[in-house]
Amino acid sequence: MAREYTPPGSGPRFRPPRRLTARPRAAGVALAVTAALVLAACSSSGTSSGAGTPTGSAAPKTGVATGTLTGAMASGAIDSMDPNRWYFAVTWGLANALCTTLVRYADQPGTAGTTIVPGTANLPVLSDNGLVYTFTMRPGARFSDGQPITPADIKYTFMRLMAPAVNTGTGVYFTNVIGANAYMNGKSGTVPGITTTANTISFHLTSPDGAFVYKAALPTTCPVPVGTPLKPIENGSLEENDASGPFKLASYSPGRQIVMVFNKEYDQALGERGHVAKIVFTIGDESTQAVLQIEAGQLDFNTSNLATADILKLSQNAALASQIHSSPRPSLTYIFLNNQVPPLNNLDVRKAINYAVNRTAILAQWGGPLAGAQSDQIIPAGQSDYKQYTIYPNTPNLAEAKTLMKESGVKTPVSLVLRTQNDAPGFMNMAQVIQANLAPIGINVQIVGSPNSVNSSYIVNYKARVPMGIEPWSLDFPDGEAIINTGLDPQTPDALANMARFSAASFIAPFNQAVTQTGAARVSAYEALDQQIMSQQAPYAPLFNPKWYDFVSTRLGGYVYSEAMDAINYNTLYIK
Repeated sequence: MAREYTPPGSGPRFRPPRRLTARPRAAGVALAVTAALVLAACSSSGTSSGAGTPTGSAAPKTGVATGTLTGAMASGAIDSMDPNRWYFAVTWGLANALCTTLVRYADQPGTAGTTIVPGTANLPVLSDNGLVYTFTMRPGARFSDGQPITPADIKYTFMRLMAPAVNTGTGVYFTNVIGANAYMNGKSGTVPGITTTANTISFHLTSPDGAFVYKAALPTTCPVPVGTPLKPIENGSLEENDASGPFKLASYSPGRQIVMVFNKEYDQALGERGHVAKIVFTIGDESTQAVLQIEAGQLDFNTSNLATADILKLSQNAALASQIHSSPRPSLTYIFLNNQVPPLNNLDVRKAINYAVNRTAILAQWGGPLAGAQSDQIIPAGQSDYKQYTIYPNTPNLAEAKTLMKESGVKTPVSLVLRTQNDAPGFMNMAQVIQANLAPIGINVQIVGSPNSVNSSYIVNYKARVPMGIEPWSLDFPDGEAIINTGLDPQTPDALANMARFSAASFIAPFNQAVTQTGAARVSAYEALDQQIMSQQAPYAPLFNPKWYDFVSTRLGGYVYSEAMDAINYNTLYIK
């Protein structure tokens, strides 16, 4: 029997997962701070606004876009300008403005912004016991050249993002669609599990998928017309002619500038979005430079997270409180512990490490309480399937750690390599704290730092047998699957994202069961899995959940941090 899809906001919410490859989004916002700064931050009386609370006193008029806003963008912030390939936080922020996906996230602050709402189509109708999702297209959905967006365009979009020459990793989320695996492996030229009529598109799944509606809202599902080349197009032309959001691209100069303008072909009946005539991004302005420009009234916002020193300075100035916005991020920074490398193949050793690390001191190297909160669990705080528990301490329990090392039977001292990136502040400092923490329990840590581009490609290679590494992980969509199944699937210990090489057979059934659940049952399943994994297997040593900080000009209204995109929501901005 067919039933309407029930949006998360109408009942117990289940949130989206994140991706299979190591995530550069979180890696680019590392924060470093000296001990003096941390102490000062803890005693600071500076304030910040609530998580993503909208600003501005006068609401803009629907469909009326006026004025120009200016933003700063760091060098290297653009990973791709192909709408079926982008993956960095900055490009996901652009995608939210330039695209209207099949369904999308609400333009709301905080967790309300992870609610799924209609996009180019209505919310899906489920049939065949949850194996078929049928979306009916909405009138008014058009590309920026005025051509209507059809079900055939949407099917082609999904096939393009899964095409081997285009796919940057999010195609893996659709392997549950009948025929998708064969298509992605080059064994078929079509995906029979995606069918269309004149006004509908249906996805036929091999098994129930409680997070499929979130996956249908991924920025890489940004619509493109049938016939778009099945190869990367990085010059921005697709966002100029084929934008489907409230903005379109006016120009793109790689490494220099991006200009977005209001898309007059966007039908406000699809959602009241876009209130600025033009947004100009200057590429190459780093965060601290941008802060000075915003203070001087020369810039409106910055696409990068604030550096800790700037957070501290700004938070101590009460006059700037209304311009500062702080939001929890859907992210975890953790140490992966390779279950295949001795002595980390010993559960007692992995637990001992969790008892020995000083999460408070490690967070201090990232910026202290202003920059995040300690965590000893996998799912980030604030997610709907997060349930707080405490197994491991924020400060070391060396007595318990030493007892576990003794019970492990491992002869100490032992030496282990800890890998991390060295081209962003904070990571090497955290590694040094971990090195000092593990020495008292007989583990001598050798730190190996390398640029993120080198480090990431090395640690995901199972053949490298990397013992330990510090990794930031941001969820691709709000759901435990995005971090638990994607990062720890026991059936695929050699997968890129499974850097812990987790393969506990007893967890295969619970993992497979959780991913098919929906609603409250799904929430409960992931709450339980998180605690069971950490108490019974400890493949990670979770460290902290980071925060996002923005500093904006006094004339910028409608500020919202999109938790789903991990970026500013440009659709709500206006000029006061």
